[in-house]
Amino acid sequence: MFRHALLLTSSFALAGVAMGQAASTDTDEEYKLDTITVEGSLLSRQRGIEEKRDALQIIEALGSDELGQLPDKNVGESLNRLAGVSMLVEKGEGRYVQIRGINPSLNNVTINGANLGSPETEGGGRNAPLDIIAGGVLGSVQVIKAPTPDMDAQGIGGTVNVETKSPFDRTDDFYGYLTARYGFEDIEPKAGAYGGEDPYGIDATLSGKTMDGKFGWLVGGSWSDREYIAPGYYADDWVDYEADPVTGSVGGAAPENVKNNYYVIGRERLNLNGTVEFRPDDNSKYFARAFYASWDEFQHRNRYEQNFDTDVVFNSPTTGTIGENRVAANIRLENAEKEIFTVSAGGENIFNDFTLNYEVTANRNEINEPYSYWEWRTGRIFPGSFDISGDGVVDITPDAGSPDRQDPSLFDFRRARFQDSDMEEDGLTGQIDLRWDMDAVTWFKTGAKARQTDRSWDYERTRFDPGSADLTLATSPALTKGAFTNCFEKSCAPNLFMDVDAMDAFLADPANASYFEANDDDSFVQDFASDYDITETVLAGYVMGVRQFGPLELIGGVRVEATDVDSEGYLLEDDEARRISDGGDYVTVLPGLLANYNVTDALKVRGSVTRALGRPDYDAIAPRSSYSEELGIAGLSIGNPDLEARVSWNYDASIEWYPNDLTLLSAAVFLKDISDDLVGLSERYTTTESINAALAARGLGGAVDTSGVTELNVSTTVNAGSSELKGLELIAQTQFDPFLPDTLNGIGISASATFLDGETEVDGQTLPLLNQAEKTYSVTAFYQNHGIDASVSYAYNDSFLTDVNLDDPSVNLDQGEFGRWDASISYEPVTDLKLFVEAVNINNEPTSEFQGGDDRQRTEWEYVGTTVYLGLSYGF
Repeated sequence: MFRHALLLTSSFALAGVAMGQAASTDTDEEYKLDTITVEGSLLSRQRGIEEKRDALQIIEALGSDELGQLPDKNVGESLNRLAGVSMLVEKGEGRYVQIRGINPSLNNVTINGANLGSPETEGGGRNAPLDIIAGGVLGSVQVIKAPTPDMDAQGIGGTVNVETKSPFDRTDDFYGYLTARYGFEDIEPKAGAYGGEDPYGIDATLSGKTMDGKFGWLVGGSWSDREYIAPGYYADDWVDYEADPVTGSVGGAAPENVKNNYYVIGRERLNLNGTVEFRPDDNSKYFARAFYASWDEFQHRNRYEQNFDTDVVFNSPTTGTIGENRVAANIRLENAEKEIFTVSAGGENIFNDFTLNYEVTANRNEINEPYSYWEWRTGRIFPGSFDISGDGVVDITPDAGSPDRQDPSLFDFRRARFQDSDMEEDGLTGQIDLRWDMDAVTWFKTGAKARQTDRSWDYERTRFDPGSADLTLATSPALTKGAFTNCFEKSCAPNLFMDVDAMDAFLADPANASYFEANDDDSFVQDFASDYDITETVLAGYVMGVRQFGPLELIGGVRVEATDVDSEGYLLEDDEARRISDGGDYVTVLPGLLANYNVTDALKVRGSVTRALGRPDYDAIAPRSSYSEELGIAGLSIGNPDLEARVSWNYDASIEWYPNDLTLLSAAVFLKDISDDLVGLSERYTTTESINAALAARGLGGAVDTSGVTELNVSTTVNAGSSELKGLELIAQTQFDPFLPDTLNGIGISASATFLDGETEVDGQTLPLLNQAEKTYSVTAFYQNHGIDASVSYAYNDSFLTDVNLDDPSVNLDQGEFGRWDASISYEPVTDLKLFVEAVNINNEPTSEFQGGDDRQRTEWEYVGTTVYLGLSYGF
């Protein structure tokens, strides 16, 4: 409630200040930018305002400062400050960006206007991870919310376009900058942990011009390394227990498993950017650009799980006893190596009233994700008592005299699994555009684009079960590194440090062969089930025109896109893997009409009706069956090659006020009407007979070892739903200089808020729209003067539904609300040298999840702590 009141108060205050500034501007000539040296974050904000004001459509923008730097270390973090944009946090960092609450896979991400593609397998393969792109190599970022016909139709949510730096961004014949930072993590690694070290990074750009300023070149790079700790609490499958007069239980709700993780996460990023550009005259320019990004990540997860499903008796709704339950310990080391490489060449030629633009782009994206995963468990020998806190955290206390829950000799080997996952994506795009400036107030544009994407995924998994000899965690002292207590803000829990490298070496030693037996029963699942090859070809053409009628600007046109998909996968037939081919095609017509009206020089009104599409995820259209299982809970995902793209009619209107170059007040409303929406259908099986029957009915009988499976969820995707999303976006930004003495000049505030309401119709049922936070907002207070540039920011998103079960809403999952404080301050002791301090996640905000719409039934609390960076930037 306090946060909402703060936001509203800030908005009213900003409106009053802006009106006061507008009134004073007529009489106070001192408040003009031409009398101020604009630099630092102030310049970044000013450039963002200018881009928004001058655009043909509704956009949000981020500009770089005089040293060519964005406000944050990666693009995803920076975009979280914009209205209608929120980041999905993964292990403490913003990875995927949502625009107006729409699934990230329905956004289009481009680099310099060219398709980026995705080096991802999660989320279906269309999610573009923006945390792989460092802010240090970019010049600006735009979020385009209403497309014009000359843009790709993909992007129901919108388009994120990242612009790399150009040698012509500045007039200097030679310039560059260097930024270095070193950080400190709030959560220190424990003795015996897999890793953890202080973060550090460096950004650099060098650019110059020759041939009397006609030929320019630029090279830039960014490198960072971070290892940090993420302790967390997790609980699976909350169930309701009825009162039982026989045991005296009063009944209550509790999870079936209580787990705690000790994560160590390492992330190393490298970005390289190179550009050459030749401008022989005012009517011609030619360019070649290359962008490379690599992301090497490891996630080392030390997990300790206490079962909570035998003889549960509630003495009160939140306390009670449990019978003899088992404990499980597992260790997983996952290494992910992602690469993005994009190269493009093109040019622009002006012939009198005609402008011809052309570009060819090739891109290659890769990801390799091997992992080692070892599982151990005890017998059912641990009775105890429990207490459930108001935060939904279950603390279990063992009975006096029961065995030591952290004794390695009690943990028997269950199985080991080794994954090797490789995805490659190659894209080739060619585009040509011709613009005719008929007169001073009218121009027309037409063009064509062809894009082909070849994507393949090769997945393999090897599994070992117990052999003839008994193996425990105490068989070799190298397998463990001692017991420890895993503490986080909500609670503390027991855990064991295990050594995954020692386990891998133990398995590789021929002397230990009797402890293991290779499991070949599910070889189809291991080697073929997830594999696919897809070729997607898109041919597009458009016509559009722009006409100025005094203060009214009209933009209209139509785009046609033809999509053809050829896919290949494997199905099991007569106990053999058979490669099959399938595919589909569709044509989409996408008209658009946009209008901009300048009520005054400072007041602008916009409106638009546009159409966009969202293509199905790659793994949803591949003819394959993907199977996974962890701790007895299995999932089977079946592809559907007949899927077509969702289509959305988009209605937008906004009013924007720019009383001066540093002030913006904006309100926008929008409606998205989505048809042919993709709906995930799922069925749940919980008995051995029903699980085996479900697999057999889908041609997988005997292909999966179900001996340890207690639950099977079978899912597929169909075009069967419709969705509607409407919302309100508010933006306010200003500086308070006209109301403050000169010594306090430079104080300002920026605020944005988005309020969404959406629903989906599926099989006659109305459901909330998935992955959509109804409220998001951010507030930044800043000060820039006397060589000091400081800001404090708070960004918040409400909880939102992520997983829905049509048959049993009690198992629905929601992502919890998230609100994070950040701060930064820099000082410029001499021209072009800045010293800075940055603090990220000051309040140690956790990511969280809860079940059944009840925030007391928590399934996740995960923390990453606060990170503080010290650094310097130098430009010349």
